[in-house]
Amino acid sequence: MHLKMDPLAYQFLENLNAAVKRKVTVTLIGGNALCALGLKDRTRDVDLVVRSTQREVAAFCREYLQRYKVKVDFFVDGLFHSVRVADYLQKAFSVNAPEFPNLEVKILNIYDVILTKTLRFIERDQVDIKNVVSQMPISASELDNRANYYLKHFLGPKDDFIQNYNLLKRAFGHLFKP
Repeated sequence: MHLKMDPLAYQFLENLNAAVKRKVTVTLIGGNALCALGLKDRTRDVDLVVRSTQREVAAFCREYLQRYKVKVDFFVDGLFHSVRVADYLQKAFSVNAPEFPNLEVKILNIYDVILTKTLRFIERDQVDIKNVVSQMPISASELDNRANYYLKHFLGPKDDFIQNYNLLKRAFGHLFKP
């Protein structure tokens, strides 16, 4: 897959590519993943996951916010809010990004995009989820299986996620395939 990008995220990746001294992996999540999949035109910030072994990327993200006043939400090793999604990288898929030779760019699996947006489930997350399920065949059983994985890997209270997931199914369940 060739990379489509929100201009804000593209500029961030250009700068990151120039700054790193070795090949690093970045996984686009949230709105950036949706932009890369052609499911959203723009996003408000840069959202990505980095590995804990790539400390220079985390430092770059913090510095980028200060220098460019662009919000960079980065998560480390698949820890999204209060759930550790240890297999996120295996489920993500790689994109062809020859313009970033120092980066291995991946996109979070669409089921993980939906579920990480369900963790907060604020209005703009709900709009994004509705757009996804309206444009892509989302399997209800596959989403349920993945949600159960999340529940098993929560590090804190699960009540908000369970409530949000139930709201998601009530609001958009009719759009899922069986």
